[in-house]
Amino acid sequence: MFSNKARWLVVFLLLIVAALAITLKVYEIAALSFLFIGLVVWGYFKEGPIILAAKQFKNKDYETAKNLLLSIAKPQYLSKKRKPYYAYLLGCIAIHQMDYKTAEHHLEKAAFSGLKAQDLGITIMHLANINLRNKQKEKGLLWIAEAKKIPLPARQQSILKNLEKELHQIK
Repeated sequence: MFSNKARWLVVFLLLIVAALAITLKVYEIAALSFLFIGLVVWGYFKEGPIILAAKQFKNKDYETAKNLLLSIAKPQYLSKKRKPYYAYLLGCIAIHQMDYKTAEHHLEKAAFSGLKAQDLGITIMHLANINLRNKQKEKGLLWIAEAKKIPLPARQQSILKNLEKELHQIK
């Protein structure tokens, strides 16, 4: 749960500890330092600052959340659990910034990547709503049909019913 700058600061400090341990001939401490450096670098590629971005998103600080997500140099290296949330958060941020084309791109990616059921329901609602805005009836109804296949809370089901009614009114 580090930002990228914090990760590199920790790596730098661990390198200093390792160098000091080697000069003092305490090789166990040096080996532990290198192990921790490996863990921090592994976290840089596999975990990224997704959790920090989610916290900023929850606090409605969308710009900071977006900057944290965009600081991930190679999102394709994220773990299978993190990739869908990377796309999901970018899509939700794009919705709040009213960039619906980008939002649709990221949310479609998230929907097919393995989100949890509740987050998948929200993603599908956003996609159906975007298609409603774009007057794309068939595509919106396909997303509604997908949403009916997963267990959703009553509130999300009622929202989907309203979206379905509005989509059927499109000519």
